[in-house]
Amino acid sequence: PCMPRFMTRCPALLPGIALCVLLTAACSPAPESASLACDADTTPISEVQGTDWYSPLENQPITVRGIVTMLEPGRGFYLEELVGGKLEAASRALFIADDGRLSGIRPGQELLLSGVVEEAGSERDTITALAAVQSSAVCAENRELPLTTAEMPLGNRAREALEGMRIRVAGNPVVTDTYSLSRGVVTLSEGGTLRIPTETAQPGKSANELARRNRQHSLLAQLPGADFPALPAGTAMGSLTGVLGHDGRRQRLLAETMPDVDIRLPAEAPPAPKNGIRVVNSNLLNFFNGDGRGGGFPTERGAETPAEFRDQQARTAAAFAQLMPDLLAVQELENDGFDRLSAAATLRRLLSDATGNAYAVIEPGTPRIGDDVITVGLFYRPDRLRPVGPAQVLASAEFRGISRQPLAQVFEAVESEERFLAVVNHLKSKGSCPDDGADRAQGDGQGCWNPSRTAAVHAQLPWLQQLATSAGTDRILILGDMNAWRLEDPIRAFRAAGLIDVVETWQKPPLYSYRYFGQGGTLDYAFASPALAERVSDARIWNINADWPRRMDLPQPWLRMSDHDPVIVDLDFSQSPSSD
Repeated sequence: PCMPRFMTRCPALLPGIALCVLLTAACSPAPESASLACDADTTPISEVQGTDWYSPLENQPITVRGIVTMLEPGRGFYLEELVGGKLEAASRALFIADDGRLSGIRPGQELLLSGVVEEAGSERDTITALAAVQSSAVCAENRELPLTTAEMPLGNRAREALEGMRIRVAGNPVVTDTYSLSRGVVTLSEGGTLRIPTETAQPGKSANELARRNRQHSLLAQLPGADFPALPAGTAMGSLTGVLGHDGRRQRLLAETMPDVDIRLPAEAPPAPKNGIRVVNSNLLNFFNGDGRGGGFPTERGAETPAEFRDQQARTAAAFAQLMPDLLAVQELENDGFDRLSAAATLRRLLSDATGNAYAVIEPGTPRIGDDVITVGLFYRPDRLRPVGPAQVLASAEFRGISRQPLAQVFEAVESEERFLAVVNHLKSKGSCPDDGADRAQGDGQGCWNPSRTAAVHAQLPWLQQLATSAGTDRILILGDMNAWRLEDPIRAFRAAGLIDVVETWQKPPLYSYRYFGQGGTLDYAFASPALAERVSDARIWNINADWPRRMDLPQPWLRMSDHDPVIVDLDFSQSPSSD
């Protein structure tokens, strides 16, 4: 019987625009058991590959000769010509699509194969393959495997020229992305972990150039085996050898062996000051407690099962037992009020149990804070801080259906009676982008919703100033997940208002609190008015989350309690400020 083969071709028309077309390849008979003579005429694999994105011999029957370099059970294997070790303009390897009919195939065999050329894959990035293999011959055993040295940066043309080949990645690649490590997939980079473009480069041309460089300095890799160590970002991998294969969507290095690695744990949190006030900001990664009685799972955004929520609580408790906050500002708390079954009540009890200290939660006098499914929150130790006056929520147009409504409260330190105003934010994310209007992505690296995030900053600054003046203080602390990298417009607006990024002052760049597709940058901040900045005795981001993989057993219970790293600010009201 003759079975047609289908593939999807998506040629790029303009940057970011592709036209996908379903193509029907030439109809080929099912493979039969047949043999070739080892002196049969063959087509060089480099000619099959060609120097363009697709094979010039696509859909044509050919015979090729090469050495098996790696097997992918259930999919096929990789075949490479044994010539030189120098990088050429065309790849010398092919993927051989095989569902198991070619039995006994193993690395080191030199094979002759006849079949039909196709471009395999479902997206723009395809791999040139030999399919519908109808005849074969084993011409030698235990041949030396070809090896080509490659080093980053690797542009698209260089990667195409290495397609399917066995390569050694030169240099000192490190892990920069661990999001899919539970499946053995990591991203490697050369010269250290990658940085978000607008974390260090101005939006626009400079940021776009850094984004291009990041792409060239990164390589997706599949680790061998089925049991993977919990590697944090920044782990040095040494020199890696493998085949630059393909998973049907994109290239990835199929590593032959797992290198010996030195897994380094982050330092424990610095001890809380004995005579000061420790403030912590933490994105909780969707702290949803179901119905509060052990049911109500899966939740809308958080845990899907009671067991998953228990695990989330355990990691959260372990982290806060290390942090020991006197004041805790949070984001991504379930917005279901403040009664005993609410997520806020569950978190308050968790804090008390984990630290051995009693906590209270700030309630603004409304059933919920805004109309989003998630909200912000403020939790405090009554033996260290007392609220002064009612809590305030800003519900202006900038915070309706866009950014979460900020929650502000004036606090007074119990011992010193010094006052400060704290506010917690969670600005609009860069997801769910509109197709048009001012909030669509502008191609400058700041993503979508940038004007709305910036407007939210401008709206709250005079509001905060008014609240602080009414309370008789000029000490303001703005905390939160701003969903903006360090050089983007919302962060520049805070700085332009005279506010001080106290973490940047104390810890010094480069900083990061989040990793997005393997690129590190800062989303979580603590801005202080000059009068409060004088009272800061320490400020830092505790990197316990963003570097570490999800869904894996980790060496400390407080690792990966969220996808954002917590921010620590220690305040000292016991001494006169240095400027006095």
